[in-house]
Amino acid sequence: MTSYRRVLAVPGMAPLLGVSLLARTAITADVMALTLVVVLGLELSYAAAGAVAAALTAGVALGGPLLGRMIDSRGLRLVLLVTATAQVVFWLGVPVLPYGFLLVASFVAGLLMVPAQAVSRQAIAAMTTAEQRRAAFALESVQGELSYIVGPAVVILGAATVSPTWWRGGSAPRSWPAASESPCSTHRCAAGTRRTPRRRNDLRAGSGWTPG
Repeated sequence: MTSYRRVLAVPGMAPLLGVSLLARTAITADVMALTLVVVLGLELSYAAAGAVAAALTAGVALGGPLLGRMIDSRGLRLVLLVTATAQVVFWLGVPVLPYGFLLVASFVAGLLMVPAQAVSRQAIAAMTTAEQRRAAFALESVQGELSYIVGPAVVILGAATVSPTWWRGGSAPRSWPAASESPCSTHRCAAGTRRTPRRRNDLRAGSGWTPG
């Protein structure tokens, strides 16, 4: 425990781990966010959402070595600038992209994923001594595992609290059942759900009303 405290006492270490945790949490939330976009926003199947997630994952797998070589040849700052810009452009375009373009864009976004793990480990290696390095990398591994827990949970909480389709005006997709006392919120009601009109026998007992 003392070794971990010494590592956190290194100037700049705590902010580095905090920023790294935020970046990696955002990355781990990508698949869940895209799944909600495809299923609830575009109203497609989970298989279609899985294809988008697979395209993103394939891009990450292929882009990792390429980004590593680019860091070695061009420098870390340029790679961070390019990848961060690519992610901003991608997520700004996600709400308006049709499915086919989203599939291709997800692969490109995976290729240009921000190398948060590589950056944080390089910074840790440069900031610590040989004695501190083992504890520092242990803390970095813990925050990496924590990001896989926090990221998807934050996306689901946000979708449940606000609306998974807020970029389309907040309208619920047609797969959501409509309330029994209100008309369907879309042009077509969900399959297997019916709107039941109010019946006259719904009136409260003792109201004094009798059918004519």
